[in-house]
Order: sequence, then C-alpha cells, then structure tokens
Amino acid sequence: MNHTDHCAFCGKSDEDVGRLFRDPDAPICDECLETCHRLLDGHESAGWLIATSQQRCAYCGRRPTEGVRHCVHLRHHSPRICNLCVGTALEALQSEAVEEQIIDLIDEVEDDATINLDDEIENALRESTPGPPARLLKPEAVTFDFGGTILQLVEFDKVAGVRRMLDICEISNNRTEQDVLEFIDELDLQIQERREESLIEYPSIQRQRLIYNALGIIFDLPPHEIELEFWKASMQYTVEEGITTVLDGLNARDIRIALLSNSAFSATTMRYELQRHGLHDYFSDIVVSADYGFRKPHPLIYRSALSILGADPAHTWHVGNSRYYDVEGAIIAGMGAVWYNPSGRQPQGLAPHETVNSWIGFQNMVERVFNESE
Repeated sequence: MNHTDHCAFCGKSDEDVGRLFRDPDAPICDECLETCHRLLDGHESAGWLIATSQQRCAYCGRRPTEGVRHCVHLRHHSPRICNLCVGTALEALQSEAVEEQIIDLIDEVEDDATINLDDEIENALRESTPGPPARLLKPEAVTFDFGGTILQLVEFDKVAGVRRMLDICEISNNRTEQDVLEFIDELDLQIQERREESLIEYPSIQRQRLIYNALGIIFDLPPHEIELEFWKASMQYTVEEGITTVLDGLNARDIRIALLSNSAFSATTMRYELQRHGLHDYFSDIVVSADYGFRKPHPLIYRSALSILGADPAHTWHVGNSRYYDVEGAIIAGMGAVWYNPSGRQPQGLAPHETVNSWIGFQNMVERVFNESE
C-alpha cells in the first residue's frame, strides 16, 4: 500500500475523499482542509485542535512563533498544517490545481536561525555542548530514527488494538469497545499537544494503566506484555528499501549502530518489531523516549545515547527523516546530522550536514567520507 494515497490527517484513502493533495510527506484531503478552515474560524471539531507546540508546519516549515496557527488531528496523531498553507490549499482546490504538490504553491520561507528551545535547562545544556562539526567526520557510531527511516508505517489500527485489549482482559462493569475508544480520544485531547510542546514523553504503559484502571478493566498480564499485545494488533510496518545493505556496510566497518527514536512504546516493543523484520541484531542499543522521559530534539536523550555508545558526538552521526526531531536535535547535541529525505523536501531551519534521498545515496556518502579521511 502506498502511504501517499491516504490522507495523513484523517487516514482516508483518495477513493474515500473528493480530492487529495499528494504531498510526499503529508498528503491532505479536501475534507480535512475544510475542517481546518472551520477550526481556524473558531468552530470546534472532535479530535482536532489549534496547535501551539514548536513543531513546524509539514508544508512550509513555519512555527507558531512566526505568527501562524497550526491545525492538528490528535486522534490520528497527524502532522501540523498552518493557516497560511490551509488558505493556499483551499485556493488551489478552487482552481482545481489538485495534482500540484502543495509545497510548490507556497512562497519560500526564510530559514529560521533560532532553535526555539526556550527552557532554561535546555539552553544550559545546549551551551555546555560543543558545537557540531563543520562537516561529517568519519563515524565511530551511527544512530538511526525508527519510523519513516528504517521502517515505514503502513497502518495504525487503533480499533484493532482496543479489540485485542478487550480480548485479554476481565470486564466486570459492562464496558464496551466504544467506551474505551471515547476515553482514548478524550485523553489524547488532554495530553498529545502538551507532549509535543514540552518534549516530555508520556509512555504507553502509563497511558494504558490510566485508561483501563479508570474504566475498571483488569489484566492478568504484566504491563510490557499488554503494551506489546496492543502493538501487535494495531501496528503494521514495512522495511525501508535498501536499509539492510546500509546496516551491513556499517557493521563491516565496525561502526556501532543504535536506535534513537521518539516513541511512547518501550524498547521491549521496539525490539519485537525489529526482530520481526530481521533487523534487531544490527543494533547494539535501543534508546526510545518512552524509557528516557524526554523526546527528540531535547539534548538529554541524545546525550544518553552517546553515553551508552561511549561515542564522541563529533564522530557520531544521527540519521532520521525529520528536520525538527532529527536534524535540529543532532546539531544541538553536537553530532553529525544526516537527513533521510526520499521525498525531496526543502530543508527549513538548521541545515543538515548531508541530505540523502535514498539508502544507495547514503552508501555513496559513507564511501566518500571514508575516502576523504584517508
């Protein structure tokens, strides 16, 4: 299934909606654009919010600090889209320019020179971290993001996950599937935006304990097993084409490899998914925000990964598909930043050391860096 055939905001396929902008990173349908328009006009819509976190608009890269408002669909954990891009997209719909990538319809935005990490602790950490290297140095370790980098999410089926939970629990108060889904939606409205804005993770184990204890639903299984059962039922991933060759090549050079990911799910669950695709043995360590409390681009989670690897930041690369979480986070931590960008998006904000559009391109870059260091 091609993920660009589904709206990144509501999950509907192009067969279920009138029109779909086929932006490579975050396609959006006409129904969601109309919802965003109503939301920006002050109306309410279930599952939607006006976002205030420092994440960038998925289309133009603007942040709320630049005087724009962002819409986000929390039920589907969607990307952000700002009011300027909503207006541009609606204008394009009226002109029937529906096959144009929305990014080509938006004026270029000047790079944001600020990092927008305003918390005093984060600023102190940043000031105490050596600046990033001027160029990529020969690596002694490489950390990889998870979703959208080594694996690609095909489907998240929340309903299937809840049904699995109800299969393995004890219910004594006639709670239904709908009761659980409504509770989850309400909880997401309460925490999702705060989670993004604060860069503090809310682990799924804590979340599921709150949900099911509040509803009087009891499990005999340990929390990590409950989490894993939900994952198995709700998540479907495929391997990014060419990644195994990349990992083989790094192993052959005795370069340590670790996973460094934002995830509400624990390392135990990440290990399961990696094992399912035959990738687990490549990674010496798995560092996920669920186990460390902070989300990328917070410098502490990068520091934790570096400490575990025993690696020098300047000789460690971080590779990921997000300009905000991966590129900015790595640069703040003093690491080499490699942006995995198969869709060819234009960078905003801090520039990566290198951009690769495919894993073949990554392999060529590795060869070049090693040749230059000899």
